[in-house]
Amino acid sequence: MKLEEYSKIEEKGEFFQNGGIKIDHNIEKIFDEIKKYTEEGDSFIFRGCSEAKYRLYNSAQRLYTNQELHKQVPSDSISEHYRDFITELIKSCKDWNNGVVKKLFKNAGINENNSLAYLSYMQHYGVPTPYLDFSYDPYVALFFAIDNLNYQASNNEIDNYFSFYYTYTKATMFESWKFVFDKNLKTDEITYEKIDENDMSIILPDDEFYQIVNSVNIINQNGLFFYNNHPWYPLERTYKEFVDYFIEEKGREKFDQLLMHDTFSGCYNIHKSLIPAIKQRLNEMGINKNYIYPDMNDFRQKVTNNGILNSLTLKK
Repeated sequence: MKLEEYSKIEEKGEFFQNGGIKIDHNIEKIFDEIKKYTEEGDSFIFRGCSEAKYRLYNSAQRLYTNQELHKQVPSDSISEHYRDFITELIKSCKDWNNGVVKKLFKNAGINENNSLAYLSYMQHYGVPTPYLDFSYDPYVALFFAIDNLNYQASNNEIDNYFSFYYTYTKATMFESWKFVFDKNLKTDEITYEKIDENDMSIILPDDEFYQIVNSVNIINQNGLFFYNNHPWYPLERTYKEFVDYFIEEKGREKFDQLLMHDTFSGCYNIHKSLIPAIKQRLNEMGINKNYIYPDMNDFRQKVTNNGILNSLTLKK
């Protein structure tokens, strides 16, 4: 079973503000638009995606769907089965290598049954999770969209574009998602069953469990996670289902009072022919592989060599 994709750029308008917008030339427009969001401080978060046709699925959804694990159970049991699938991944992480990750958390004063901590650790090291990466830094998000992307023209228009997403997080509902697990986050036992009670939430990088289990990469990447518990709805559809339900139950007036948005995020679809020019501009800003992925071998060599070099010139 394959994950759903957008077949035309116009289809994205249902789920994203400006979802049908295409930027085909003049990279100045891209950077001018981004500058507007940087002037709002940390009010926006961003995500880059190498293909405009991709929906916002997280890695756990991709594995669960592509491996057709849902066929193990009747259709009315898929949600429970998916929850159990995530729980088993967390258990495997906890047990790995004689429980070394659990020991890491324990030594840091983190509850060894904190599922959020395990998911954060797993996400950083490429284990499938229900998290989707975002960044507070739009230029980092733009870099991720085009990193290792080689453009070959296609007759299918949408294949010629990548996407840049931006989400305003100061709306009341988004603010509440940030603090779903705010109380006693470090010391409490948090089961995945408890996490799964929430359709969506934002996992912030300033939480202690997030900081200590990740490498220096996370500092420059300035990242955070968006959680989506649905087995097969991409994040934009999970959000739309929530909006439709809320308006039906509470009314449009209450929806507007809470400063909520009809779509999960805004979107720009950028032609891949602009990639070389974008890379050059980002490199001029210092946003490159060396910045995004600090090389610790380089760290060891340069710090050691500079220490030796500087010691040779010390006054005797």
